[in-house]
Amino acid sequence: LHSEELVVDTANYKTAVRNYWSLLSPLIFSDHPKRPGDEDPSPPYNMFRNVLDMNARYGGFNAALLEAGKSVWVMNVVPTTGPNYLPLVLDRGYIGVFHNWCEAFPTYPRTYDMVHADGLLSLETSQYRRCTMLDLLMEIDRLLRPEGWVIIHDKAPLIESARALTVQLKWDARVVEIESNSDERLLICQKPFFKRQATS
Repeated sequence: LHSEELVVDTANYKTAVRNYWSLLSPLIFSDHPKRPGDEDPSPPYNMFRNVLDMNARYGGFNAALLEAGKSVWVMNVVPTTGPNYLPLVLDRGYIGVFHNWCEAFPTYPRTYDMVHADGLLSLETSQYRRCTMLDLLMEIDRLLRPEGWVIIHDKAPLIESARALTVQLKWDARVVEIESNSDERLLICQKPFFKRQATS
């Protein structure tokens, strides 16, 4: 890895974090509004505490969140289907693991407030896998707390396929264009909170 690649990666994630927060802030903090430039609310109004980065690469998303002053704890996951950047993630002082996403992630269910997957769908579908995209999304659903958020960044056809599957999971989902001439999209989802229906 060349130092220039790390600089570019860090710059890209700084921009991504700014974009994510501008998209999500009106939704997340709608009951507890904050003015631009204000610090994120303290718990219990800070809706992001635990973040799972499913395709951490060099740990750039973690670095950008910390540099932006976000009060979050990030679990960086390096998929077994891609290059092993875990030593780099650990050398930067971040927490990380190596994991095969066709297997259950070893953690307590409903652990994370936000799940981030940048390029994971492309990585997983580029080779023969024994699991489907629905399997992957169901695993995200297991790990995500009710009213938690999912941000998936990938190529437009894969995002459209994932969006169709979110209907089966009953997630609230929308697709966001990053740039008008880009073939990449963001899929932003929220897992709803289901209340038990009273039986008569």
